[in-house]
Order: sequence, then structure tokens, then C-alpha cells
Amino acid sequence: MWFRLRAGPAVAALNRMVLAELGDEPCEVIWIDKGVCLWPETIRRCRKLAKCLVYYTPDTSFLANSSRFFDATISLYDLVVTTKSLEVQQFEKRIPQDRLLLVTQSFDPRIHRPTCGFEEKHDGAVFIGLCEPDRERCVDRLLGAGVPVRIGGCGWDRFVERRKKDPLLHFAGSKVFGEHYVKALSSAQIGLGLLTKRFPELHTTRTLEIPACGTALATERNTETKQIFSDDEAIFFADYRDLASQVVELLSMPERLKGIAASGHRKVWSGDFTNADMVRRVLKVAGVSFPATAAEYPETTD
Repeated sequence: MWFRLRAGPAVAALNRMVLAELGDEPCEVIWIDKGVCLWPETIRRCRKLAKCLVYYTPDTSFLANSSRFFDATISLYDLVVTTKSLEVQQFEKRIPQDRLLLVTQSFDPRIHRPTCGFEEKHDGAVFIGLCEPDRERCVDRLLGAGVPVRIGGCGWDRFVERRKKDPLLHFAGSKVFGEHYVKALSSAQIGLGLLTKRFPELHTTRTLEIPACGTALATERNTETKQIFSDDEAIFFADYRDLASQVVELLSMPERLKGIAASGHRKVWSGDFTNADMVRRVLKVAGVSFPATAAEYPETTD
């Protein structure tokens, strides 16, 4: 609750901790990662100490994750980095274009990796994420087509209760994080990279994490997913009827499905999609020089 309200003792304690850690020594760069709970006075202190002040967020900034603190301090950053193309115009109303950078989502190669071989995967599809009406419709369509589906995440209780007699539905629980999340993705043949319908996002972290875990990604065909993957690196669909038809066909063609999973895996692991790749790109745009290994896994302040 404190995180959503941006108020309370926890927020005060967070800011005190950050200020204490900052000290008094000037530094080359300070990276603020989704600092929606950092007070303006905390950011001003960062601005005073940092030669370059960078803000990064993988989420929306003006919708569910809006923050009065960020709104009050956005002008203090040398570079603001977002993964949400839908908010570019909102950012450009607040800061000059040359201080805004749009990047793709990224994945952590220390975590998101295959945990089993393709032959060890169970048949069917997996989706781990928040339950939404549109996502229920997707799972319903797949189950109706005879496709086994494993789901996990918050809000699925009513759906699971409604379909509790369906042997094709498997519930991994409401809390699927860390190794549990990676194993759930990696052990399925197809990972559903479903996008939220609460706002018009075009790709999300799952878009990279699923193929990173060695699983064939099924995703909507749009301008951003097409820029990342080719037709042999992902399963593109127009609607859930199309998705179900393709999944049924591919489950009967394991070698073809294995090839899609392998190609998608190579794309994200050989491309510039790891967290470290993203940080290097950001720092290069920001004009910050750094050793080759300096940007591997930056610490965050929030």
C-alpha cells in the first residue's frame, strides 16, 4: 500500500537510506531505477553529486505507476529511459527529445535461462502473470481447442474454480517468482507473451524472458514484436482463434516447434537484449565512459 500511495514510514525510511548511502563524494553517474518513491529533495541531492543523472523505468510512468515525486523531478535528469512507446508523447511534453531514450525490455541472463531440454518439456502452453478478462478469454480458447495450459499469478482464483474439473488446466499458484517462474516458463513448449489490455503496450518483459528460457514465444504481431523477432523466431498470432489453431498444429509438429524455440533463444541471447546490454546502450547515449564490465549488473536505488 505504501508503494502505491508513495507515502508513509516505509517511504521515509527508503529516502533516509538512499541519502545515507549517497554520502558527500561526487560521482560519474547515478542511475535511478523506477524511483517513484524518491522525494524531490533526495533527487536534488543526487543531481548535486552526479555528473550524469539517469532515470530508467520498465513500466508506464503516467498511468498506474504515476508519481507526483517523479513529475516534480523529471527535469533534473540528464537522460530519461522508458520501454513504453505509448508514453513517448507524454514524456516529450515534459522534457526535450534529446533527453529521452526509448529502449526495449531486457532480461537477466543469470536468471532467465533453460532449466531442461526441449524433449523434457511438458506438452502445452504456459502463462504467468496477472489475471485479466482478455487473458481469461485466451486461456478459455486454448483449453477449448484441447491445449493443456499452465497458469500462475494473482487474480486467477475465480477462473481456476470455474474450470476446476478441466484436466487440461494446471494452476502453478498466485506467487510464481524467481526460480519457480523460470522453471514454469522453461518446462513448457509454448510461452504466452500476452500483453495487457489496460493500456496499449506492444511488448513486455515476458516477450524476452520466454525465449531466453528456451521456450517458443507466442505473441501478438505488432510493430514492436516484428522488430524484435522474425517469423521463424516466434509464433505470431492475430487473435486467439488464430493462436489456438497454430498451437494445435505446432504441438503435432515437435521438431518445428523445437526449431522456433531454438531460434528465438538464439535471437535474445545473441542480440542486445540482456540487462547489461541495455545499460551499456543507455550509458553510451548519456556520454558516460565506462570499463567493459562496469555495466554488467548496476545496483538500483529504488
